[in-house]
Amino acid sequence: MSSEIAKTADTRERFLREARTAAHLSHPNIVPIYHADEVDGHAFFAMAYVDGESLAQRLSARGPLPAAEAVMYLREVAWALAYAHARGVIHRDVKPENIMIERGSGRALVTDFGIARDGRELGLTATGNVLGTVHYMSPEQAAGDYLDGRSDLYALGVVGYYVLSGVFPFDADSASAILVAHVTRDAPPLSSVAPSVPGALAAVIDRSLAKDPADRYPAGEEFAEALEEALAVAKSDAASTDSKSDKFLSEAQAALLWRRAAQLQADALQRLDATRMTPSLTSSASSERNAADVPIEGYRLKHVQAAAIEAGISEQFVSLALAEIPSNKSGEIATPQTAPWQERRATRILGTRERSCAVTQIVAAPPHRVLQALGLVLQQSPWELTLKEPVGRTSA
Repeated sequence: MSSEIAKTADTRERFLREARTAAHLSHPNIVPIYHADEVDGHAFFAMAYVDGESLAQRLSARGPLPAAEAVMYLREVAWALAYAHARGVIHRDVKPENIMIERGSGRALVTDFGIARDGRELGLTATGNVLGTVHYMSPEQAAGDYLDGRSDLYALGVVGYYVLSGVFPFDADSASAILVAHVTRDAPPLSSVAPSVPGALAAVIDRSLAKDPADRYPAGEEFAEALEEALAVAKSDAASTDSKSDKFLSEAQAALLWRRAAQLQADALQRLDATRMTPSLTSSASSERNAADVPIEGYRLKHVQAAAIEAGISEQFVSLALAEIPSNKSGEIATPQTAPWQERRATRILGTRERSCAVTQIVAAPPHRVLQALGLVLQQSPWELTLKEPVGRTSA
């Protein structure tokens, strides 16, 4: 604790009390606190180290998340809050900065119960003090009223709103204006700012932002269950749509889409120094064929997207790449053409007009560093390079 803040005995007492309250929580989606103490006037607590990034950092690098990924994190946080609420602990500062994404497991962990309070006891914070982050405050917290677990679920609803849309339900130049909006205005429906979000999922988020706590989900378990059901409905609707309309990509088109998606993710990895492993395109994306209406050689677009996600390339980057690649008059993705000057330059570099060659190279670097490099190299001369082995093995 900052020595300046720790000068007041009441402040030190509240800091240690709340840290010890949080230390009683033991849940797979809560960062554990091991010890809280005071030594020579220095108040401190020790907590587990999380190898990963905050949800805020992930959103900053990638923007709004796909529905499936967002629901996964929101459900895990809802479970963690449900556990804490059942033990009388209210977080009071749920926001992306306080949600960690563990690198190895991908699970969400709630952290920083620094202003958490045991609802079964009298708090040491003076009545009327408003603690928390204004964008995520429930109306009752903004008004300084009594709080229960539904206040945290409102904040989690704001997190979901922001994760799925990239905007806040209430925003203004001053903190006071945001607080007033939380208390007096209804949040714009999520579908009005993010039409691409499945309707069932948007409805769950909208309910969590109800002004009256009685109109929200009563507990974290119900919130998590509603999210799961909404995602199931969205997947069912998407499957029905895919069965009616499906696109096919040639091998060259699929490779172009993958290279651009890999570059987009490599750029994000470079900014965050993350460690996702991204294999190359394999033939698994072409497992289903219909001889009556499917090209002899090609990939279903949905299979390219699914294989990308399985390989570690986010669906968002595949969608961005798909949007960037030009289409021909019939609406199909255009096959890349090599300009004459590019051919001459490639011939000079390679020393031959032959465009098919194989190279094996052992790279003495972590897989994510190799991915960052390849995400850039594949966009440079010579063109049409294709990975033959997944990044993360010994050769590529």
